[in-house]
Amino acid sequence: MTAPDSASSRPPRELLEVRDLGVDFTGPDGSPLHAVRGLSFTLRRGETLAVVGESGSGKSTTALALTRMLPGTGRIATGSVLLDGQDLAAATDEELRAVRGARIGMIFQDPMTALNPVLSVGRHLDEVLRAHGRRDRAARRARAVDLLDRVGIPEPHRRIDDHPHQFSGGQRQRILIAMALAGEPDILLADEPTTALDATVQEQILTLLADLNRETGTALVLITHNMGVVARSCARVLVMYGGTVVEDGPTAEVLTRPRHPYTAGLLAAVPRLSAPSGTRLTGIPGSPPDLALLGDGCAFASRCTLVEDRCRTGTPPLVELTDGVRAACLSAAGRTEPLPAPPPPARIDRPAPGAVVLEAVGLVKTYRRRGVRGAGFTALDRVSLTLAEGETLGIVGESGSGKSTLARVLAHAHPSDAGTLRLRGEDVTRPSRRALHAVRRQVQMVFQDPYASLNPRMTVGQIVAEPLIAFGLGDREERAARVAELLTLAGLDPSVADRHPRSFSGGQRQRIGIARALAPDPSVLICDEPVSALDVSVQAQIVGLLTDLQRDLGLALVFIAHDLAVVRQVSHRIAVMHRGRIVETGSADEVCEHPQDPYTRALLAAAPEPVPVQSALRKTEVAA
Repeated sequence: MTAPDSASSRPPRELLEVRDLGVDFTGPDGSPLHAVRGLSFTLRRGETLAVVGESGSGKSTTALALTRMLPGTGRIATGSVLLDGQDLAAATDEELRAVRGARIGMIFQDPMTALNPVLSVGRHLDEVLRAHGRRDRAARRARAVDLLDRVGIPEPHRRIDDHPHQFSGGQRQRILIAMALAGEPDILLADEPTTALDATVQEQILTLLADLNRETGTALVLITHNMGVVARSCARVLVMYGGTVVEDGPTAEVLTRPRHPYTAGLLAAVPRLSAPSGTRLTGIPGSPPDLALLGDGCAFASRCTLVEDRCRTGTPPLVELTDGVRAACLSAAGRTEPLPAPPPPARIDRPAPGAVVLEAVGLVKTYRRRGVRGAGFTALDRVSLTLAEGETLGIVGESGSGKSTLARVLAHAHPSDAGTLRLRGEDVTRPSRRALHAVRRQVQMVFQDPYASLNPRMTVGQIVAEPLIAFGLGDREERAARVAELLTLAGLDPSVADRHPRSFSGGQRQRIGIARALAPDPSVLICDEPVSALDVSVQAQIVGLLTDLQRDLGLALVFIAHDLAVVRQVSHRIAVMHRGRIVETGSADEVCEHPQDPYTRALLAAAPEPVPVQSALRKTEVAA
């Protein structure tokens, strides 16, 4: 007679089980900051789970905690992380080394900072394979070529010796995926793997992850703030806020019938391709909570439109509702009707565009490698456009289409090789040194990465005042008054002028960059991917700020982005770029509703929608 298996000898039902996980960091004053609190979830083999929420909600901290890769003073304070029954929270360093890469692989957000620029792609993969016990050098190289081929790198046998800078953004992300797959892990943790990618490359990466999940049974944990990506890729979604789970359940249920007001707010903030030009994005009022100030009560209470007195004193538990959904909302358990629908998006109050302020005719820009003969790479191929006062011109296209090169040429950061550029009717294509100084005062830029574009050693006041000093505007007292005025215009308190960029969130840093760009009172503001790395709620705030500034100051905006829904809502006109050329231009609504060029239609088809059914239909269209 065979004895029944004991509970301890039976294999665990779940591949990964996280129980009551708490992660703390040590604050500046030595007190603990509770970055993650009471987090519990499970992951089955082959399952796809999305983790969503604003910056600071604990998403990335959770991913790093699963393999004990927390930075600085971070530590697991409570709970357990069970991988097939093994508690990683209590594992030794040697045991963790056997898990990292081999059982749990990690795909990081920014491939350019995650890859060593002095190492070839082959060396990157070789290091990973050696770490996982492959001793034969020739076998490692063959395996590396196979991995690159598997993730869709063309001619992998030739490209294996190239360096990261020789690949596009989407290809670098594929290289990170190849490195994560080298150890054949059971779980892939993908931290914002498509945030900075355009729609078509994003679709390729998501399709690749879905194919790997289907073919190998690898479970996927996808961390993202893009609800369209969630609808496109994941069967289950976990919503985090203030370091805790506020809602989780099947994706179709959570995205179509949210039970928690925070989830509903995130969905309302998502830009929609169906929304016409001139529609204001809907943001969530307020800001995420300061972890050092979290106390009793619901962390979302100060931003919630349905808040009650009991929400401020009682901590809401995560309770089971219906259809497999759980929510941490005191009123959710007794609520039978759906949450009140958000108000319809408001229209932007903007006057009609005025006279032409910037005109480009036949711009050409070619880059050549030093010491290499030949035609080089043509980034701009006879590009022509006009921009009027009070107008927003949206520019869209894939990475490498010439968008950022065009921005730099318009701002005179790079000279054009041919063509004509006029500012208020005056030819400024080849200005004198003195004239160039005046042109650069009139045309300012807002950059994609606000932290990289802000000097970390300077205070906010010094950063905003820098253009005033450069252009000789005002004395010290006048500059101080202007800095206070600019910070107020950008939605910041003037008292922050003495603080440094590291003290601010991503959205706040972007506001600082906008204040700096406005300092010399420009006529044209060129915004190069200003919201690509921001949460949907912060994105709505920044886009709303830009449109309000345009209305109040009469600015002309060039708005470069890869999110077609955002571009349509904020732009008067759209120009679509492909391989250095403008292949289609027209009013924002006309281009999005009746695209003429096949490339424009491909971009629109690849844009994910935050509704599961629509996303699936769109995916079918792309595949066809």
